[in-house]
Amino acid sequence: MAHYFIGDLQGCFDGLQQALAKVDFNSSKDTLWLTGDLIARGEQSLQTLEFLYKNQDSVKTVLGNHDLHFLSVANKIKKENPKDLLTPLLKSPKLTRYIDWLRLQPLVLALPDNSGFMSHAGLPPDWQGKDAIYWSQQVQSILIAKNYVDFLPSMYGKKPTKWHEKLSELDKIKYAINALTRMRYCSLDNELEFDTKCAPQDLIDKSLKPWFECNKQRFKQHKWIFGHWASLMGKTENKNIIALDTGYVWGQYLTIYELNKNNYLKIPAIKK
Repeated sequence: MAHYFIGDLQGCFDGLQQALAKVDFNSSKDTLWLTGDLIARGEQSLQTLEFLYKNQDSVKTVLGNHDLHFLSVANKIKKENPKDLLTPLLKSPKLTRYIDWLRLQPLVLALPDNSGFMSHAGLPPDWQGKDAIYWSQQVQSILIAKNYVDFLPSMYGKKPTKWHEKLSELDKIKYAINALTRMRYCSLDNELEFDTKCAPQDLIDKSLKPWFECNKQRFKQHKWIFGHWASLMGKTENKNIIALDTGYVWGQYLTIYELNKNNYLKIPAIKK
């Protein structure tokens, strides 16, 4: 039994199929772990969700910011961005079942060998893994509720940027969503920053640092697997910080990480 982890698919179904063929994935015994942003920007979001839904017993995924935004678009709270190429999915007669499957998924998962955790964006600086799991559960309880649509407009916005126990419950939920699905950099005093997307070596603003450089002792004994940050191209300078978004949808490659063997494979993007 193998556990294969893949970064942001973003609707690139052909790339996913290439990756699974490369490792001879067997859905009857292997498990596919995905870092979120399953859909949007690629041309095959519908095919991607069809496949994941069909094989859900062998798939474990967290939600990314694109997946959460899709819930708002599908419920007509936000307008579709033409760049997301979601029209075929939105017109699918099976749309409701795909929506309901997505909203069952968490923001954080513990790794199967208890060596760490996986989220879309990362672990905010003032949290431990147990905090991320707890707030993932709180968000998930909202999304699985019958009235979840009422909450969706509230999840947008950049504030609060700093964790504090005195935050309101809604602000804690918003912080959790932003930290776990949108974060890349933090300020030196541990505030979340959402505008900078470049790789650390290209960073001009020295008042910022990658989230995984904050309270680095948290990662001495535990892995953190994540996607979201394509410009990293998998480079974190820390063997326990595993970045799997390597820009397949932008013409780069999919990274497959096999947990059991601590091994990486790369699938180059299909040239068009």
